[in-house]
Amino acid sequence: MKLLSLPERLGLVSYRNQAKSEIKPHIIVDTDICNSTCPHKCTTWVCPANCYTMDEDGKVHFQVEDCIECGTCMYACDQGAVDWNFPDPEIGRGVTWNFG
Repeated sequence: MKLLSLPERLGLVSYRNQAKSEIKPHIIVDTDICNSTCPHKCTTWVCPANCYTMDEDGKVHFQVEDCIECGTCMYACDQGAVDWNFPDPEIGRGVTWNFG
């Protein structure tokens, strides 16, 4: 059996979005902290979904829509920039994993 590459595995992830109302995202990132006090900007290289990017000026940007809820950034960030609450599957949102 062939092992899947990371991009192939990420392609198997599906997102549930059946909620009837707007709900606060499960993760809020204060990029002001990333861009002012963080010396290493580790979230830009630990996130497997590339939700964190750094522009040509060295500024960190975050895009919640691509998040696969793995929690890596929550553990990697030591600056307090990541506010994380696991999504409640009962409200109809979150990631559905398919391990292929």
